[in-house]
Amino acid sequence: MKMNENQSGQTSNSAPATSLPEPLMYDIDQAAAALNVCTKTVRRLLRRGLLTSCKCLRKVLIPRKQIEEFMKANCDIPKLTL
Repeated sequence: MKMNENQSGQTSNSAPATSLPEPLMYDIDQAAAALNVCTKTVRRLLRRGLLTSCKCLRKVLIPRKQIEEFMKANCDIPKLTL
């Protein structure tokens, strides 16, 4: 019995899956998801000056580098105990 392409599990148009690059800027919702906090917390961090946003656009955008630096500055480095 002859199997067609769909039954054998191979497709003729199979292209390698490419992932999108990480965004350079996050909006409030994306920043909250990246930090695993609510949007209200991100707004508080912006208001307190712990995160800064891009002022050039109408939309509040937070650079990815700001989030990374915030995490480095505020997260403890685990100590190895032997």
